[in-house]
Amino acid sequence: MKGIQDQEERVLFANALDQVAFSLKRHEVQFTDFMDRAKCERFLERLKSVGKIDMLSFGGVEDAERMMLGFSFGEGILSHEIFPITVIKIAPKSKKFGQKDLSHRDYLGSILGLGIERGKIGDILVSEDGGICFAEAEMAEYIQTNLDKVSKTPVTVTKIDKAEVLSPKRTEIRRITVASLRLDAILADALHLSRGKAQTLITGEKVNVNWSAVTNTSYILKTGDMVSARGFGRFRVGEVGGRTKKDRIGLELEVYV
Repeated sequence: MKGIQDQEERVLFANALDQVAFSLKRHEVQFTDFMDRAKCERFLERLKSVGKIDMLSFGGVEDAERMMLGFSFGEGILSHEIFPITVIKIAPKSKKFGQKDLSHRDYLGSILGLGIERGKIGDILVSEDGGICFAEAEMAEYIQTNLDKVSKTPVTVTKIDKAEVLSPKRTEIRRITVASLRLDAILADALHLSRGKAQTLITGEKVNVNWSAVTNTSYILKTGDMVSARGFGRFRVGEVGGRTKKDRIGLELEVYV
């Protein structure tokens, strides 16, 4: 674990090493808990030196921000289908006039309020109809049985098939002009936020660039960067063009809709 400074990350990596050891010893497939994608990628890079072990990361849906690592002794065993991930839909029983929409924080807080560890929960996709939660299979039934409210809103919880949320991603290409490639400027324009709101999200650790939190509002983005703002959406930075007559930079964005 040389070179890992963050204590939480050291613990996660130690647990991942334990799963590798179990897989090698027992010749069984092993899985870690969910972790953010950036940690997954760092761990995969560090574990490349381990021989005779096959590794795969998956979070239940394409471009998931939280993922599990799977390990198997020998190749050709691991696949997305065998990851112990269950999808549950959490929907308000009814929506009253004027009632605010439930947020990612509302869903996550209510689930963790049941005593469930964060590592047991993957992505939570929020829409007007409710939330789609990716959870470790062993916890899904517990959530289904015990979660009856999110915030103060009564909800129903049902398991759904992964195929219902594995539809091809929908994106739209948006072309904008910006004064600079600063994160706060592009985030505000891409997700239709005020500059102040974008800055608050960034400094509040709610914005990821390439699946790692960035708190510097003046961080400079580049082509290929994936940017997400919790509860507001995400986009990928496309081609950076030249400057306009008004000295602004042309920029192409692939925005998830």
